[in-house]
Amino acid sequence: MISNRKYFVFFRACDKIESSHKASRPYGLNKLDIIKLSFYSLHKALSGYENSICVIGDDLSTESLNFFSKFTNVRVENYNLGNASKSLKKQIDLAKQIKEYGWIYMCEDDYLHLPYCFNYIDEFLNNRKDYLRTSAKKKNYINRLIGDLSNVPTIIHPPDYPDRYEPPWKRPSYIFKSKYCHWRQITNTTHSLLLSTSSFSKFYNSIYESSHGPSDSKLSENVYGRFSFRNKALCVSPILGLSTHLTDGVMTPFVDWSKIIETLMEEMENLGML
Repeated sequence: MISNRKYFVFFRACDKIESSHKASRPYGLNKLDIIKLSFYSLHKALSGYENSICVIGDDLSTESLNFFSKFTNVRVENYNLGNASKSLKKQIDLAKQIKEYGWIYMCEDDYLHLPYCFNYIDEFLNNRKDYLRTSAKKKNYINRLIGDLSNVPTIIHPPDYPDRYEPPWKRPSYIFKSKYCHWRQITNTTHSLLLSTSSFSKFYNSIYESSHGPSDSKLSENVYGRFSFRNKALCVSPILGLSTHLTDGVMTPFVDWSKIIETLMEEMENLGML
């Protein structure tokens, strides 16, 4: 069932920088390829859902602008920002202007989405009160301390980073089951996240503060709860992941991303987008 929930997407794009962390890109892709793949996959995943998409460009090339112009329902705002911090601040400022209720997706330009990404997300959001509900049993002291998680603001981070399975990052966390997949409580993300407009307003100051740098750690420390959720949000990511960061060494496991990329590239070539 597709809901009438509206998604407000703010997609930050810069084709001048290969990687802010100097990490290599998979499958021999360059930054322009990655931007096109990421955006096309996101646009395709949102098909059938009410949405508003704004591309926040940082001095985009003519080729990038020509690519985005092929999407009639997409607004492009191209600035000369010069760095990731200013780009993120612009994204946050534009998101703050949303006055109607919906869900804001702040997305970076190097995240590839599975075609059914928003099918899974939307179903989870439709039933999240049931999926997230926790109650205290006689010996469940953690739940007695934390309370009912269905009453806590929810934030979604669509990829599943492989380092969460490595020894330093293995930790106790809640696991929830939805119709299509499981969801794991996480406490660290990048700035690609989905949250309601009310949650965005609630955590606006912390999100904006994290744009200095920018700092993923400030975002995570100040917004996500781990054991205490007082003035914090519950952040979850899907298992299996519904998107992946297109950077070597951190890609969502157990998905044949090369096949996904091959299919998307073929579709875009047939549509004259490459």
